[in-house]
Amino acid sequence: MVRQTVLRTTFARLAGAATVACLALAAFTHPTRAAADAAAKEVDFKKDIQPILNQSCMKCHKPDPKNPRGPAAGFRLDDKAAAMKGGKHGVAIVPGKADESLFYKLLAGPVTVDNKEISAMPKPQRNQPFKPLAKDKIELIKQWIDQGAKWPD
Repeated sequence: MVRQTVLRTTFARLAGAATVACLALAAFTHPTRAAADAAAKEVDFKKDIQPILNQSCMKCHKPDPKNPRGPAAGFRLDDKAAAMKGGKHGVAIVPGKADESLFYKLLAGPVTVDNKEISAMPKPQRNQPFKPLAKDKIELIKQWIDQGAKWPD
């Protein structure tokens, strides 16, 4: 009788410990629903990215008949083929690889290319302080590039 009680007590403790261990493991290995939803959300170029480009990039990165030098750094963001080609510093958008994309890196801060420092984007207007894009917009652009930089024709 005493032996059965000891066995039951030992089994109950082991079962309790195993349950706690499983719950702890589940808490650390399963993403929250919000994180999973955000990661799974497909970024839509026209709805999510194009408005950011129009608001923050197009002033300098589209052709302008008044500017014979052309878009800044030869990098256009008004046309899919031109944007994917890049500018004078090479390819700026590497679909699927935001961390290798100059476009994304410049939103985070200055970058050195061929021993030349390129200022963070968007560049401030004359006599104005630098105002980086909001972190959520930068993250959205990163997500878009990491998802393949899908840009409808």
